[in-house]
Amino acid sequence: MPVEVEECRLTKDIVLANIPAFPPTTLRTLDLLSADPPDVPQLVQAISSDATLTAQLLKLANSPLFGFAAQIGTVHHSVVALGLARVRSLVVAVATTNYTRKALGTEGMKKCWRHTLASAILCRELAHAAGMPGDRAYSFGLLHDIGRLGLLVAYPDAYDQVLRDADRDAISLLDAEKRRFGMDHCEAGRQLVEQWKLPPEFRVIAGRHHDPPDGGPFDLLTVVHLACQMADTLGYSVVTPLKPQPFDELRRMLPPAAQHGFPADPAVVIDIVSGAIDEHHSATDVPGPEKHPLSERGALPEPPSDDSESVDRTEESAVFTTLTASPTAWNANVVLITTMLIMMALVSYSLWSR
Repeated sequence: MPVEVEECRLTKDIVLANIPAFPPTTLRTLDLLSADPPDVPQLVQAISSDATLTAQLLKLANSPLFGFAAQIGTVHHSVVALGLARVRSLVVAVATTNYTRKALGTEGMKKCWRHTLASAILCRELAHAAGMPGDRAYSFGLLHDIGRLGLLVAYPDAYDQVLRDADRDAISLLDAEKRRFGMDHCEAGRQLVEQWKLPPEFRVIAGRHHDPPDGGPFDLLTVVHLACQMADTLGYSVVTPLKPQPFDELRRMLPPAAQHGFPADPAVVIDIVSGAIDEHHSATDVPGPEKHPLSERGALPEPPSDDSESVDRTEESAVFTTLTASPTAWNANVVLITTMLIMMALVSYSLWSR
């Protein structure tokens, strides 16, 4: 059951203690996947211990998306056929869907999913315009608000009230979260990822996606920041932003070459985002080959807190620089896997929004 604690009793320790962890199978599987090289027999054993994850893995391996000639009937065969990157994406997607299920009926979760999905779509398009891997950016966009999801799952009614207070009083949502929970969703996300021992890139994205770019390399952390801000500017915010950054100003943060690959008209971007959301809401089967709306339009270029709790952004950004330089860890179909596995949540959202 979701936990409700009186406001006067809320502290960081209480809040974090009441936020449930990802399922143990997920944490164990991601830990095994982070090893170099992973222990495949142990990985197969961990996945096989979770009936839902096993069923989703077999369904994915036998889907028309991959078109394997023979039927795949075991977890081991599925892991070998799909590859570790796809398995990792599947594990995160299944866990995220199951994790948020208890809070799906709240107004806060509806708004959060809408913002999260819009941010993920914008991450993909911004990354493609910059010649970066859009599948990875999309996945980071889906996971950037894991701290907010945790607060919503643990305190659905209280978080709904935080959203109402922020809109009513015209205050920063981050400030409203700190006032109610003793921390904002960025700090909550960073601490939860550390507690759950998830891979380090999740900690970076959860804790730093509201940090403005510092003039360093244009990396995936910057992509997620821009996508999150752009989602707010284009009308996909969780609460009404106090000072939304103009679309043109956000677009100018892209590298010059990427600006040529990203629409200058915000109406075009809104059309792309709303169209993608509609596709997700209406989908009932395994999605087909990944579509890149900007590429179809001929716009894409060829890929060329407290001091005691502070985290070095330069060091964290290096995580993304390393990942960008190692594309073999990811695959262009990862975004499709992630999208397919959050379909239950998105279908629920489509029913709410009617």
